[in-house]
Amino acid sequence: MPDSITDHKTILNYTISSELELNLSYMPFITEGGLFIPTEQSFALGDSVTVNLQLPAKNELLTIEGKVIWITPANALHNALPGVGIEFTGQDAQTIRAQIEGTLQNSPE
Repeated sequence: MPDSITDHKTILNYTISSELELNLSYMPFITEGGLFIPTEQSFALGDSVTVNLQLPAKNELLTIEGKVIWITPANALHNALPGVGIEFTGQDAQTIRAQIEGTLQNSPE
């Protein structure tokens, strides 16, 4: 009998309180969409995560499946915030990306 691989997904809760914070966190250069999420948790590249995301001025919670593609360690130069870059994966990736970009486009300058 083959060994089964257990996929332990870490859940990250991230509330973005302003359009400025969303603009700074969003990674538009990622094809499927992505976010930088400040966290002290340890991750490895390729780790699967589930992000519960609260966008500014929105009541609904978005659940995003993703994988870690960027890591900023706690001791990074220039006092950079520790955290991870998450690439959106799964069937809702494009929908989530569109919602985030719509929020950014509709924000007052």
